[in-house]
Amino acid sequence: MITKVEQALIERLRLGLGKMVYSVGSYSGEIDDSQLDVRRLPACLVSYAGSDFDVRSVNARGKRYQATDTFVVLVMARSMRSAVAGRVGGVTQQEVGVNLLLSAVKYLLINQTLGGLVSPIQPKRIRTIWNNAEVKKEKISAFAIEFEMSYTENGFLEDGRFPEGEASIEALFKQYQGKLDKPYQELNGLHNRIFESNNNATTSVTVVREEKDEN
Repeated sequence: MITKVEQALIERLRLGLGKMVYSVGSYSGEIDDSQLDVRRLPACLVSYAGSDFDVRSVNARGKRYQATDTFVVLVMARSMRSAVAGRVGGVTQQEVGVNLLLSAVKYLLINQTLGGLVSPIQPKRIRTIWNNAEVKKEKISAFAIEFEMSYTENGFLEDGRFPEGEASIEALFKQYQGKLDKPYQELNGLHNRIFESNNNATTSVTVVREEKDEN
């Protein structure tokens, strides 16, 4: 689910920001000076920052959880002429200020559900990463805006069970030779007794599963 959400965030920002940025993608350590290509700024990068879990309900198969994920969107811009231009933008279309990028990212993401993947996205906080800092002989401003989004997770293993290797996530365990359990046998019928409390009588009951001919 984390990968789906991250890809959906990147795709929405890529389509929405258009030519405001050179690139939109996953964060890959660009804050490390050696990883940053200052020629490809402004840029917008997305990173997963963790999850919190709350129990929502309990049934015979265990608990359902609400996962609340935090994603960070990093926006970076180069100050071509001055510190002010790096923050608020300059006279040319290429001088996109980092403040403008922050506003654009918030406008594109807040209240979105990413096609029903998550509950409406909420902003959490904004942090300053670089404020007109010198990086590779260029002045760079960078800010990180955090967003929270929630969704329900269920369908986990029953207590004591191992994966069967059939469902999409379970195929991973099969691929890497993790321990697998045999699937439960198909239920074909029930044999039981009904007890009548008034006269202490019991009646046998048999329920048999039948295949229905659709033709």
